[in-house]
Amino acid sequence: MEEMQITSDLTWIEVQFARKAVDEVERCRMTLKWTYAMAYYLEKGNQKELFEDNQRDLEKAVEDLSELLEEPINPEKIAEFRQKMTDKTVYVQKRNEIVLEDTAQGFLERRWKWNVPIEGFEGDEDED
Repeated sequence: MEEMQITSDLTWIEVQFARKAVDEVERCRMTLKWTYAMAYYLEKGNQKELFEDNQRDLEKAVEDLSELLEEPINPEKIAEFRQKMTDKTVYVQKRNEIVLEDTAQGFLERRWKWNVPIEGFEGDEDED
């Protein structure tokens, strides 16, 4: 952020878009960390495929935003850069929400089937 301020005429407050992007990358990488563990224990099938598709979409979006954060800053195009980064940050945030909401909904619907017994998560056969 300091480099952006030095190389452009932007104030501290005006470069906060980059801070928001960094925070979102960090938050989403935390989500991905836990979804990788969950995917490992999901039973193979359509639900796991859909889960991993959502996970892959989030991973790609996070990597795109991360690459954008690493790009050199062109002071003449800072407004365009800020808009691009803000757009990508919002997209990443939405992808993260989709993964989290679908995961939670899957738990509520008992959609997830595990490849090993997991304490606290009985299968459908135990519901009688």
